[in-house]
This record gives sequence, structure tokens and C-alpha cells, in this order.
Amino acid sequence: MTALFPMNLEKAVMDKVYIISFTKKGAELSLKLKDIFPESEVYGKYPSGNIKVLEKDIKSFTADIFYESKVIIFISAIGIAVRAIAPFIVSKNKDAAVIVIDDTGRFVIPVISGHIGGANETALKIAEYIKAEPVITTATDRNNKFAVDVWAEKNNLYIDDINMIKEVSSRILNNEKIGFLSDYQVDVQFPEGIIADVQLECGIVITNNLDIKPYQFTMQLIPKEYILGIGARKNAEYEYLKIFVERVLKENNIDKRKILAVTSIDIKKDEKAINMLAKELHVPFITYTAQELADVQGDFTSSCFVKNVTGVDNVCERAVKCFSGADIIVRKICENGFTLSIGYKLWKGSF
Repeated sequence: MTALFPMNLEKAVMDKVYIISFTKKGAELSLKLKDIFPESEVYGKYPSGNIKVLEKDIKSFTADIFYESKVIIFISAIGIAVRAIAPFIVSKNKDAAVIVIDDTGRFVIPVISGHIGGANETALKIAEYIKAEPVITTATDRNNKFAVDVWAEKNNLYIDDINMIKEVSSRILNNEKIGFLSDYQVDVQFPEGIIADVQLECGIVITNNLDIKPYQFTMQLIPKEYILGIGARKNAEYEYLKIFVERVLKENNIDKRKILAVTSIDIKKDEKAINMLAKELHVPFITYTAQELADVQGDFTSSCFVKNVTGVDNVCERAVKCFSGADIIVRKICENGFTLSIGYKLWKGSF
């Protein structure tokens, strides 16, 4: 995965990046951005080369792409972008990162999903590449303060109540102390404003037990520790996969909020059902080559049929193991054209 995104997971198949321009200068700039987003879809009113023609009006086009996008970059006036995305905004943990660049390439402005969606970090990288000025307006960034949502995203933590981001951040900006309690190992080099104390009004808790609420305002963060390995028959139905995964998770008492990633073989990177599952779980879909899977050491459920089709004797278990050596806790299960394995990797965090 490109370093422009905050989650440090290589080979992740993320949602799409779209670049949209409306002028000739904007078209030229969009081609520069194509260099740092090689897999991006580029559209414009002045198509040429890698730029596809923007046939629909911008609101209709945005309606088509918003929910499948990781990043949308408008090379335009900010008003055009705001009006285009306004009907589709849901919440900061689900919306695409939206960035606006003026067509002279002077300013790069993250508009929404600055933290969790990575718009701020992506805008900074773009600005560095095209030698522009990033316009970051997020208060914690501007005041050099700890941003709990950024920290949670980078440390693979699920935020149970998204509204608590504002509660914690506003107190940090007002120089109040925020408590911290964790059932897991975390490097205790706390940033300014965070202290290991449960006698405060507001605090952060890392736990699997949502009944633990030592603070009047408790922000609960759930560690993501489980990896799904999935194999699939071509064009197998998503609904079957969803039912299959939900049942196996329930049988093994695994909360879907604790899923860290979905993994498979690279020939399945465009498999609609697996991509839809990863999107619903809000996790990356990571794929490996047949050789990478074959090179993994361990005891796996072998299949000659799978080897003939994919070049490796097992996909789901090997893909789990490929993910940082995760321990397999649910071995290969088959159902309705899918195979599933589940791995576990103990969460550890750091500031």
C-alpha cells in the first residue's frame, strides 16, 4: 500500500482514488498526481492520455463514486467540491477523504476525513510532491496536540463511540488532563495531556470489555486482533460470504469490530464479494502472490484442486499466516463457494 495512507499495512487493496479536474491547468496537474497515485482513476472536462472524459454533471458523478472511494481529489474551487459531496456525507469514520487543490497547484486543502480517513496526511504528501502549501485546519494539528482518532487509526483500534473523539480532543485543546487505562501492553511514553489515572472526568480505555467505564466520559478503544483469510470461487455471491463469516465469527465468539484485515491471493484482488466484505468491515483487503503464499512455513490444509487453480495448495490459511505470522485459530472451512480461515495476532500499541 502506498505510504500516503495512514495504516501501515503493505499490499493492501484499498478503495479507489479519484482525481477530478475542470480546467486545462487542472488536467495538467491531475497527471502529476497520477505519478503518486498510479492506480487512480482520473477524470476531467479536458480529457487526454490517462484522463477520462467527465461526461456526467459533478453531483451525479460524485454519487457514483463516493461510497467506493478512499480518496477523492478535486482540482477545483472548494465550493464545487463541497456542493458535490454534501448529500453523501455520513460520518468521519466512513466518509471518503476529500481533498481540494486549486488548478495552479498552490494550495492543497483536506476538506473531510482529515484524521481517520487520512486526508490531512495525504494532503501533506501531495503538497510536498507538487511543492504546494497544505492548508490544514484541524485544531489538534494546528495546535500540535495529541489527536486520539489519528492515534487509534495508526494503532489499529476500533473507536466504539465516534462522538467521543470530540469530547477528548476538546479537553486536550483546553489543556485538561485525559486519563488512560489499558488491558493491553502500550508503550507508556505518553504524549502531553495523557496520564495513567482513573480519577479524572474523561479518559481513554483500551479493552475488550465494554462494561469497563471508569470515567464519566469514557472513550473505549477496541483492539483489532483477528485476520480473515478467504478463498473464493469466481463471482461467488456476497450474501453467502456475509452469512458464512458472521456465523463463524459468532461460533468462535469473535466481535467483528476486532477484525484487522481480510487476506487472500492476488488473483482474487478484484473479487467483488471479498472486496464488499472488507468494505463493510472497514478494513483493508490484503493480497499475496502464489509464491508468497507457498513460501510460508507451517501445517496447512492442502487441496490439489486449489493448487491446480491458484498455483498454491491452500489460500485462506496461508494468507492468514502471511499476515505478520498470525496464529491460525480457525482452520479452513468451506461453504457456498468460499473458504475461510481466521488468524489471531496479539495487539500491542505505542505512542
